[in-house]
Amino acid sequence: MIKNPKLISKAEFTVDMIETLQQYFEAYEVDGVVEVEVTSEGLWLPNPETGGRQFLGRAKLEQQVQHPRQ
Repeated sequence: MIKNPKLISKAEFTVDMIETLQQYFEAYEVDGVVEVEVTSEGLWLPNPETGGRQFLGRAKLEQQVQHPRQ
């Protein structure tokens, strides 16, 4: 069992983002897993076939994002 894991990132999802992820899962999955990129502009689904990516969304505007205390 891992004790006290270090938080390295958080991602927030809206219902619309989850529905988009579900809709496009098969197009973006590799071995049953979808990667989500977290950027300053939001969340992205990288396309393993084309090398491009699709914007998944942004749950909050930047001024609303609360960063965890370190």
